[in-house]
Amino acid sequence: MTLDALVVADDLTGSMDTGHEFAARGHPTTVAVGEGGVRPESGVLVVNTDSRYLPAEEARAAVEAVVRGTPARVLYKKVDSTLRGNLVAEIEAALDASGRDCALVAPAFPAGGRLTACGYHLVDGAFVTDTAAGQDPEKPVTSPHLPTLLADAERPVDHVGVETVARGPGAVVDVVREGILACDSVHDDHLAALARGAARSERDVVYVGSAGLAAAVELPDRAETTVVEGHEPPADARVLGIAGSASPTTVEQLRAVPGERIVPLDGELAATDPAAAAERAAERALEVLESGGSAVVASVLEADDVDRALRAGREASVDPERVRERVAGSLGLVATGVWKRDPPDGLFVTGGAVAGRVFDTLGATGVRLTGQAVEAGVPVGRVIDGVAAGTPVVTKAGAFGGERTIVNCLARLGGSDGG
Repeated sequence: MTLDALVVADDLTGSMDTGHEFAARGHPTTVAVGEGGVRPESGVLVVNTDSRYLPAEEARAAVEAVVRGTPARVLYKKVDSTLRGNLVAEIEAALDASGRDCALVAPAFPAGGRLTACGYHLVDGAFVTDTAAGQDPEKPVTSPHLPTLLADAERPVDHVGVETVARGPGAVVDVVREGILACDSVHDDHLAALARGAARSERDVVYVGSAGLAAAVELPDRAETTVVEGHEPPADARVLGIAGSASPTTVEQLRAVPGERIVPLDGELAATDPAAAAERAAERALEVLESGGSAVVASVLEADDVDRALRAGREASVDPERVRERVAGSLGLVATGVWKRDPPDGLFVTGGAVAGRVFDTLGATGVRLTGQAVEAGVPVGRVIDGVAAGTPVVTKAGAFGGERTIVNCLARLGGSDGG
């Protein structure tokens, strides 16, 4: 069968928050989270190529393989709402593999403070290059101007300004043409106009955006829709949190979690002996969980925690990329260690790369989204398989949310409001 929609994302938390926008409207939505991930025959499938930090040609090949092998009526290329990653390579891969002739690129996510105006992409009112995305250690965003970031594409790039988008779908129809359209959006109504205008045009469109545009993309009519059973946590739920993002946003959110619920991962030890660091953190997390509530294992609690781990790696002749991989792997092993000894009732993960490691070590290949969310960009799902099968899970991109978002996630899973 042909899927209603295929979403191809470059990281796992992005897969989850974008897929949620379809699940919230009643479309059965599955996120494939691991190698050989689940492949439903209908509904919406979200595939994570985990390609944000790959070399461009490898990212291109990963996207092409998924698109060619997965027929779908609607094709959605999920990109980072802060424009990190292989934008041009992955957009062109989706076009080439699908044979479609137009990419409508609208990365804005107004509910998350991401806007595009006059071609410039803003995060909470600042140029994206002046945020953490501009200092990303692996692939920093080099320009806040969306058309400039797309200028290396082989296809022509046209800017669709807010003065066009604000006039509604009819005005958008008139500008949809072959190539790549870099679109302004400062309001959800603008994203809706873009999606509807593209759908009414005569072009075969690849939709390119974050969770914001996904909420506006209309899928083919179905005889019926399906909503996965939601999650109502038990009063005495025990929730394991894994925080592997170095984003300043996540670090700030962790400060709102009661200190006795925080379990630091020894990043310096993880840089040289990931298994030993994981064993220590898992034991401490189990002790915290004995009394109920939540335990949050975190690799970055202070701004210099990353530097300390990297320094320990250098002293042991371990390069920075390998250090980051070891820390992420150690956090994944923490989840496995806890589940093997005393499985918790809920799971919270923040940080896309770390979420992938956690699901992998738990043997999970898929998550079914419930259509529920803690807040914008923070969806609720259920693990489909592996040792944590049936467990409710909440994921969050590192840079998403306000001061109490992590506390709210833990509370949504039943973790006694984080305490």
